[in-house]
Amino acid sequence: MLELKKKAIIISLGLVAFLLFGTMACVQQRTKRSGKDLLKSKAKTKNSAPTVADKSALAKTPNGEIIAKSDTLIKKDSTAADSLQLKNGIALTDSLANDTLSNPDDLQSVVKYTAEDSTIMDVVLKQVHLYGNAEVNYGTINLKANYIRLNWVTNEVMAHGDYDSTSKKMIGEPIFQDGPEMYNTKEIRYNFKSKKAIIRGIVTQQGDGNVRGDRVKKDTEGNFYIQKSIYTTCNLTHPHFYINAPKIKMVDKKSVVSGPFHLVIADVPLPLVIPFGFFPFPKKKEAGTSGIIFPTYGEEPNGRGFYLRDGGYYFAISEYINAQVTGQIYATGSWGLGVATTYSKRYQYNGNFSFRFNKNKSSDEVLKQIGQGGSNDFSLVWSHAPKPRGNSTFSANVNITSNSYNQLQETNTNKYISNVASSSVQYNRTMGQYLRAAASVRVNQNFGQKDTSDIRRGGKTNISADFSFGVNQIAPFALNGGRSRWYDSFRLGLDFSGNYTLTNSLTAIDTSYTRLGFKVDNKIDSLRDGVVQVLPFNLSNLSAFAQDAQFTGRYSLPISLPNFKLLRFINLTPSMSLQGQIYTKQYNYIYKGGNTVHIDTLNKVGNEYSYSFGAGMNTRFYGTFFVRGRRLEAIRHTVIPTISYSYTPDFTGDNYGFYQTVQINELGETQKLSRYRGVGTNVSNGKASSVISFSLNNSFEMKLKSKSDTAAAQFEKVSLLDNLGFGGSYNLMADSLKLSNITVNANARIGKNLNLNFNANLDPYAYVKDPLVKSDNQTGIKVDQFAITKGQGLANLQNLSFTLGTSFSPKGASDKPKNTNPNSTVTEEQKEFIQRNADMYVDFNIPWNVSINYNFGLTKPGLSNAQLIQTINATGDLSLSTNFKISVTTGFDFTAFKPSITTLTLYRDLHCWDMSFSWTPFAGSASRVSNYNFILKVKSSILQDLKLTRRRSFQDRAAY
Repeated sequence: MLELKKKAIIISLGLVAFLLFGTMACVQQRTKRSGKDLLKSKAKTKNSAPTVADKSALAKTPNGEIIAKSDTLIKKDSTAADSLQLKNGIALTDSLANDTLSNPDDLQSVVKYTAEDSTIMDVVLKQVHLYGNAEVNYGTINLKANYIRLNWVTNEVMAHGDYDSTSKKMIGEPIFQDGPEMYNTKEIRYNFKSKKAIIRGIVTQQGDGNVRGDRVKKDTEGNFYIQKSIYTTCNLTHPHFYINAPKIKMVDKKSVVSGPFHLVIADVPLPLVIPFGFFPFPKKKEAGTSGIIFPTYGEEPNGRGFYLRDGGYYFAISEYINAQVTGQIYATGSWGLGVATTYSKRYQYNGNFSFRFNKNKSSDEVLKQIGQGGSNDFSLVWSHAPKPRGNSTFSANVNITSNSYNQLQETNTNKYISNVASSSVQYNRTMGQYLRAAASVRVNQNFGQKDTSDIRRGGKTNISADFSFGVNQIAPFALNGGRSRWYDSFRLGLDFSGNYTLTNSLTAIDTSYTRLGFKVDNKIDSLRDGVVQVLPFNLSNLSAFAQDAQFTGRYSLPISLPNFKLLRFINLTPSMSLQGQIYTKQYNYIYKGGNTVHIDTLNKVGNEYSYSFGAGMNTRFYGTFFVRGRRLEAIRHTVIPTISYSYTPDFTGDNYGFYQTVQINELGETQKLSRYRGVGTNVSNGKASSVISFSLNNSFEMKLKSKSDTAAAQFEKVSLLDNLGFGGSYNLMADSLKLSNITVNANARIGKNLNLNFNANLDPYAYVKDPLVKSDNQTGIKVDQFAITKGQGLANLQNLSFTLGTSFSPKGASDKPKNTNPNSTVTEEQKEFIQRNADMYVDFNIPWNVSINYNFGLTKPGLSNAQLIQTINATGDLSLSTNFKISVTTGFDFTAFKPSITTLTLYRDLHCWDMSFSWTPFAGSASRVSNYNFILKVKSSILQDLKLTRRRSFQDRAAY
């Protein structure tokens, strides 16, 4: 019996051991893909379903995906048991049961996971281990890593990468994505319910910058608390610069808040420590991010001294408008303030506005003590561009500055040397097919000439208000669509315009007896007697401007007559025109006896009109010279002669009422004086005219054989001279000087890069010295005798201008921005803006380019000495290396025999930074000589992608 008991015990223990090992083998199941399967494709495989015993933790959907269920999803009571149905091993839940029995803390979405290598399920610990390119999806959350562990008890997921001994680096490090936000990490633990996370080694992109940290904690509100962190806008693995802070807080998709931090550039920490920092992230539709604009540094050695310019604050108000306030300060005490804004409304309009004021103080201590040498400058710039839509448009292009603003404030060469500025605000509207209307306000400025202090003074300003109304030309005899009859092409229209102008340049009044033949007893301002008077444009002089101003209305009836053919090759075009003017003032002349006349000004509306008739003929003929050279086949000469005739009747008769017959002396002699245009200015005399106008245009081109026998065309045409033209007119009814000046012009494109332009003006009449002028350098008096009869040559050269220009750049260079990053987010609108404003950027994709222009000008009125202008200007840039470019703008004035304004600029592309140094060794103003500035600023991500450098700071977009 004892032996039997021992045997039974041994058998029982063996059975228990067998059952125990069997149970353990059943509990832990490993599903591995075979080596043969792994050698096939790397396609991801779905996990097999767990045992029925664990259906409370895991379930399988009808499409075969494994999903996770909370322990509390099915309650352990009879009602819950009733709500659970098993069908073919698939767990289904009744909708009523879900509504009444689900726990609010349960997961709200299906958790899907896959792995490429293997999946291990631990039913006891309720964990799933995923190996090899594992991926987990839960709602908007996506996690990828080489290893992922899911825990259904704690609702947590943990992931990390693995060390690859072959490549000797970490592979498959976790990439966590929550909606649009993506985080690269080394290790992560995330709770699906609380949405909290513990992260080690995070890298995430936020706006134009990215945040990196060693250890990170994420709270339920989406905030990140990062230790040993850096923040940078450089997208390289090893950034060129960054902000280094022990701790920062990244507020959910809004901003980065930092404690004490310091800036590190090229791994060199700067000694300056900032106690705290705030870096907001730009919104998707925002025009930028509010923040500080750092100033540029430079010096004007002969002027205002060292300076900090264009520093201030940028306000990103909304996606439609932004603003910035900037200032500048100089070592001599000069200062300036400015405000600029840019606005845009998609599909409707966009524009910018800026205003800047500068208080300039002299660097001369003596002038400072006596309160002289200072000046005030201002600049107002407004640009408004509508998008073409509808039947009305409003546009503005305003550029109003003080006389010396460009000379003292601008660093742009073109603006610095500019002596004129124009502005306009316009409104246009079309009404139906035929009617149109427009209104505008215009301002034209001439900044005057430099005085002894080398500052421009005596500027002239004209402000005018204009309006117009018109009817497009219609064919009254062809309204039904007829075109077969010759008179169907007769067309008629209407144009009416009005103008009111205020100017600080008061017209010279020449009432001398020598010119008029009588004396004027009205009191004349002696300052305007024969001299143009320029007054400062201010409110105190407004009354003087208004006295000189007059409203003028103009109307015309444009008429198009039918064309005719003469002898098959000559085009005959008759013409007829009617135009007139409406005035708000009239003049009345009263003879006072002797040789004196009194002039009264009447505020009375009047109308003056004129009409004319004419015709024009033109044709075209050719001459060909055959050369039969190796490549040169022939040269063709094209001649286009044109002749026209115009007749205008005499409108000085009393029946018209435009002129008044006035006695001027006791002998009874009379003159016809204009009722609307006075006697003190150079005006038309209203007499009849019969004018013949003529011109002759020529062009030359050669015919060359193609270099290649396989070319599509056997011959090619090359222009030798685009145009060589002569023109003038002859007035048959003029009392004297019937022939006008002869104009000569020519333009040609020589080769592929050389452009030629030529203009000249020839006076056919002779000049004699004026005995009343004592100077030897005098214009003289033109007499009614041809120059050739007085031994002065065929004609007197009045002026001549000659321009020769060329440009060079390597083949394949393009002005269009090239996107070197295929994953960039550069929009088409941004590319279009950069292309329209190419002069605002330095393109490192173009290795070099050079532009050279030679200008020659000669002016010689009458017998005076000739005045020469001869300059050569050159601009160019050269890439010294991939990221280093030098740009030069210079020239030489042969008349003054000294260099013109010269600017030397060095550009350095530091990937995420821009650096530039600009120096002006020569300038027209002594105060700007040796001026230099230095700029170092962070580059936007857009310019990084396009490999561009901004020539000027971004506030210059508004020309500020």
